[in-house]
Amino acid sequence: QVHRRIGVAWAMLVARICQLYPNAVSAVIVDKFFNIYSQWSWPQPVLLKQIEDGPLQVRVWNPRLYPHDRQHKMPVITPAYPSMCATHNISSSTQKVIMEEFKRGMALMQEIGIGQKTWSDLLQRHEFFHKYKFYLCIVAATKSTHDQHLQYSGLVESKLRLLVQKLEAVEGIELVHPYVKSFTNGYLCKSEAEMEKIFNSYGTLEGQDVTKDVNTTESENTEELKKDHFEVHLTKLFIGLKIDLRKGDKKLDIQSPCGEFFGIIKSWQSFDPKLHHIQIKNVKLYDLPDDVYIEGETRPTKPTKRKRTISKSDSQKRPKSVGAAVAS
Repeated sequence: QVHRRIGVAWAMLVARICQLYPNAVSAVIVDKFFNIYSQWSWPQPVLLKQIEDGPLQVRVWNPRLYPHDRQHKMPVITPAYPSMCATHNISSSTQKVIMEEFKRGMALMQEIGIGQKTWSDLLQRHEFFHKYKFYLCIVAATKSTHDQHLQYSGLVESKLRLLVQKLEAVEGIELVHPYVKSFTNGYLCKSEAEMEKIFNSYGTLEGQDVTKDVNTTESENTEELKKDHFEVHLTKLFIGLKIDLRKGDKKLDIQSPCGEFFGIIKSWQSFDPKLHHIQIKNVKLYDLPDDVYIEGETRPTKPTKRKRTISKSDSQKRPKSVGAAVAS
């Protein structure tokens, strides 16, 4: 559902450009898309038609009337009655990320126009799993069927924006960039100890070694194995962190926002602590698992350390680690 809402918002942004340039070919539409939106006066809304009142007693997007609507950072308004904001989930961090991409797209289109770049350069894969030094991995696990896990993991994914907002308020965090897709795996465990070992390492490079000899729910003899094994399904979500510590603290404490997020998840009326588990772990760039990279993509390699004298100013700016928060 989250991905569908995002798709609708992008479609409306493109539709507005088509309204402005009804006779333009597709290449011009793409060029104008990046050019116009990289300079758009947000939070001025993007409208396909004027907002209309109707006969029903339903709320229509109106920032003059509703304080909550005034908080929308990049409003894209649906044209059908009742008009709503399709981009209400955008936070300060995600706005920065989107604007950076708009500007990067505009620069690429300019280079394509003069022959210095090609269209394939515009369509390159993202660099999310190369971009940040620190990541948070949010793991949702269900000791039950895949269908029951879909309900739980869907809840966790839908609440991720609340964690992003809470992390943005932490001093020292400059940017909180959530990855838009999740990764899911299912395993057949022999014991609670095996399940716990998988859960605690899932979402890291170490976790690959832990699960390499564990039967998955996709195994050919799954039904036979279920006689003395139980199903565990796990979903991992990633958030990239840009950190800037200037007050001498070498460790970033995120226990409070993570604890509040755990509370939100556990307040779900169907939450069962015997079946549902939630965890947030700090994962450094070079410890990310292989499955976040596609075939042929080169994962980042840790550079060889060189001994050098670290000045006092450097030690203040470089965070040693991010405090991890764990709950299950």
